[in-house]
Amino acid sequence: MKRKLLYFLSIIFVVFTATSCIDTPEFKGISNFKIDDINKERITFNVDVRMYNPNNKKVSIRPSTFKLYLNDQFIGDARLLRKYKMGKNTTTLENVPVEILLEKDVLLSLMKLAVGGKITARIDGKLKASVSGFPHGKHISETKEIDLKDLGVNLGGFLGF
Repeated sequence: MKRKLLYFLSIIFVVFTATSCIDTPEFKGISNFKIDDINKERITFNVDVRMYNPNNKKVSIRPSTFKLYLNDQFIGDARLLRKYKMGKNTTTLENVPVEILLEKDVLLSLMKLAVGGKITARIDGKLKASVSGFPHGKHISETKEIDLKDLGVNLGGFLGF
């Protein structure tokens, strides 16, 4: 019995050691933003995300959900729809499909933001990942100023005005 307990604790220790020394990947930028669908309940889009993995291990980013705020207004829950992999000690450019489940009656606010040009976007939530096959999660709270013109997005045209 003691032997099984020692074996189990050893495995837990190895898993904790393998995943606790992981540095958070660094966000480097986005490009090729393309809206697939927009309605009063959700927005789906694809975007190329450039991330740097400072670790000497490969990292797989798993589907994760974040709270999305634009200009300090809660817009809804943004979900990464599929997993993608980052090589060790390298910058990876990966196309990522995203779905935003909109908060009730927020579409009018989005239309107002579309005409402004620059917005402040904040995400908050747990980034789910796997490192060497072991699950790993990290709380992310990031704020970025985004110029919609830099993304090549005519959100106003897409919304019909």
